[in-house]
Amino acid sequence: MLGKDSDPLSFNGMTAKPGTKVTGSLKVAEHPDGSAENIPYVIINGRGEGPSLWITACEHGDEVLAAASVVEFVNQVKPKEMNGQLIAFPVLDSTAFNIKRRFSPIDSYDFSRAWPGFENGWLAQQVAAQLFELMVENADYVIDVHNGMPGIAEVTPYLIAGYERKQQWDGGLKDFAESFLFEKIIHWVGTSTERGARTSTMMATLLKEGIPSFVPEVGPDTETGLKVALRGFENSMKFLKMLPGEPKKLPTYQAFPDVIHIFPTRGGVFTSHVALDDEIKEGQKLASIRNFSGEITEDLVSPAAGIVIAIWVLPMIGSGDFSAYEIATFDEFKKPWPGER
Repeated sequence: MLGKDSDPLSFNGMTAKPGTKVTGSLKVAEHPDGSAENIPYVIINGRGEGPSLWITACEHGDEVLAAASVVEFVNQVKPKEMNGQLIAFPVLDSTAFNIKRRFSPIDSYDFSRAWPGFENGWLAQQVAAQLFELMVENADYVIDVHNGMPGIAEVTPYLIAGYERKQQWDGGLKDFAESFLFEKIIHWVGTSTERGARTSTMMATLLKEGIPSFVPEVGPDTETGLKVALRGFENSMKFLKMLPGEPKKLPTYQAFPDVIHIFPTRGGVFTSHVALDDEIKEGQKLASIRNFSGEITEDLVSPAAGIVIAIWVLPMIGSGDFSAYEIATFDEFKKPWPGER
């Protein structure tokens, strides 16, 4: 298992001496033909004592910008200038990632809702079970990187911090999350959302183990997404005293108590009347959907005031598609929804 402080670090048959980096792959399951399902990892063992930071990405296989940001960052880190241990898993859902699909064709399971896993469950649950066991045993902090749906939905850089009690936020999560330098932080307080249960997320399960974690959503484009992600990783590691230098701190940022998704009920030509980062009012018309005859069949209206943090960018949309918008709300959203999704 992983070593402590500046000792040699052993993992999955690999050993990283202090001040070195190793790469490998972890077997997490077997396919029907007996071949292994492997996920890649990079481990950096610093020269000095420090915490163990885990960075993961690609719970959703199409979020390749998240994976690229992790790879770019670990390639920049100089092991001899680092303290503690950095454990990076750039791709968690390997079978989905390799075919550039959101969910694996093997189980069609939403990896982001597979935690804490099940060792004999769906493929996503098997992977989550193994990683969760390793995290509980070895991780002091976790950053789980996401991004938008490339070519489908774009996101502005924002961060999700999940907790159940204010004491958990004030007890270490706050400073850790703020160190990523994102100007928008969504507070997931409680256990449910209009999109489904939060109890089965990586954040929620790590929270029960006392391990601080958060989810940065990087974007909207490759250049911007990489820039903000690399800046965030570096500053968070400076905050944890894993890298030399004083961490920066934003003088101010926007905190939101909730986030809602705007789902279409009709299909057709999608015309947005707002843009990413726009501030919107309750009752404001966000988009129109027209059928092939040119008739408007639905106007999407915001049920709350807030900021547009994700937006559908395709010119066509269907009633079964992902949300047309994500809105970070200025106030906690308490209105009833037709159902969870």
